Amino acid sequence: MRLLYLIIGFWMMFYLAEPAVAKSKHKSAKKPIITHSSAKKPAVVKKRKPKLVKSSPAKVKVAAAPSAVYGGSQLARQLNDAINSVGDNANIGVFVKSMRYGDKLYVRNVNQSLTPASTLKVLTAAAALLFLKPEYRFSTQLLTDAKTIKNGVLQGNLYIVLNGDPSLTYNDLMDLLLNLKTQQIQAIAGSVYIDDTAYDQNFYGPDWENEDKNYCYAAPIGASIINHNCLPFRIIPSKVAGQAARVETSPNFFYPAIRNHVVTKPSHSRSCALHLSSDLSNGLEIEGCVSKGQDAWGVSYVVTDVLEYNRALFKNVLNQLSIQIYGTVAFGAVPKNSSLIAYHASAPLPELINDMLKKSDNVIAGALFKKVGQLYTRHPGSWGSGRYAVSQILSRYAGVNTAGLHILDGSGLSPSNLTTPAQMMQVLAYIYHHNSANDVFISALPIAGVDGTLKHRMGNIARKVRAKTGTISGVVSLAGYVVGADKEVLAFVIMVNGSKGMAWKYKEMEDKIATALTRYKR
Repeated sequence: MRLLYLIIGFWMMFYLAEPAVAKSKHKSAKKPIITHSSAKKPAVVKKRKPKLVKSSPAKVKVAAAPSAVYGGSQLARQLNDAINSVGDNANIGVFVKSMRYGDKLYVRNVNQSLTPASTLKVLTAAAALLFLKPEYRFSTQLLTDAKTIKNGVLQGNLYIVLNGDPSLTYNDLMDLLLNLKTQQIQAIAGSVYIDDTAYDQNFYGPDWENEDKNYCYAAPIGASIINHNCLPFRIIPSKVAGQAARVETSPNFFYPAIRNHVVTKPSHSRSCALHLSSDLSNGLEIEGCVSKGQDAWGVSYVVTDVLEYNRALFKNVLNQLSIQIYGTVAFGAVPKNSSLIAYHASAPLPELINDMLKKSDNVIAGALFKKVGQLYTRHPGSWGSGRYAVSQILSRYAGVNTAGLHILDGSGLSPSNLTTPAQMMQVLAYIYHHNSANDVFISALPIAGVDGTLKHRMGNIARKVRAKTGTISGVVSLAGYVVGADKEVLAFVIMVNGSKGMAWKYKEMEDKIATALTRYKR
């Protein structure tokens, strides 16, 4: 079987296939609640042969194709030239290794601990695929401790169990709760409890920058993640100066009551800004001004008060469904021996991994990090349990030397994450050669000149590179695979620390290195 996986890995790298993704499923329990039915196991996703990429490369600036690079000495000279061209103001680690022969083609500071930024997601993806397996799906459940339904009234409490699904949406929850109507439930005699005990309440990763927390790429990571805990809307100026601007929302999201205090100022007014409240107990308050005649402002609001948002959302949904609650909406763990009413299953893990790596999605990375921690340690998912679990899994399954490895958040947002190019290379090599999910992993990496975070880079070598990018303040990184001139697959890791304000220059260096690797011949 390993030979089969190796052949698939090579085939994918040569033809750069896209992953086949399965649709998410939503099912209701077939038995009535009084039978105490247990949750069904999610369906196993059968492995499919990947499809050939049919998309055309994105329009990018194309450099003249360099001549072939013959042998290790010439390759080293070209890589040294690329590195020396950016000066010596940063710490740079580079590791290149053949996946065909196993020899090291280039090494530079490969044992130095460096901040990886979003290339850390390579480690998170590998650990999730190794431990959770490709067929894994997140499950959001409706349960009850009631024994009967009498005259349309559920004779007990309703429990909404949130398990940290990073792909869960408002529409998913509407569909899930609609199952109450199909069971002829018109009222709940007890209370509605939101069970968010799967993860801890520490929503932000260790040492995340405070400024980052204002943006949706650093939204809170807890058991409740609904629409990525991010609400988009538009502020549209009035045609008359002095009047209130209009707030336009989307039907695909739940918004708390919005109190709009945004005023339209005369055309070309300066110093206009918007301010949004973080306390949702009295609704979402928006203050500030916009200029008459200007385009609508697109605004994204990060849901920081997750508990209050949850309470308001579920009250609203049940009210829309005309389901009366005799008790309250509160938070609490589901008791043992409760009966399953219905559940929503997320898309399978390969689809989540694809979005995480292609789009560099921090919310998916954080949720997977905590989920691996929860299931590995059998304690609530947390940054601490995720750190322990991922390190243990990479060491135990992939043989990674984890000495000095500091994986704090799974996404790479924390500047305190530390790994070495050698550790990153161990993961890339293991996944390529040994993991039965290597086709899932490799096909999820961004393709140079085609998609993801590499869509507008390396158009001169389009489709020859699949790699994960990484960028935070002072850090630029790139890690993945490249196909050489003789169809030899090379794994590479490039990590730059100290690039503050000069990220563009070091990305150019990365592109030069990758281009040289595509021209390499023995």
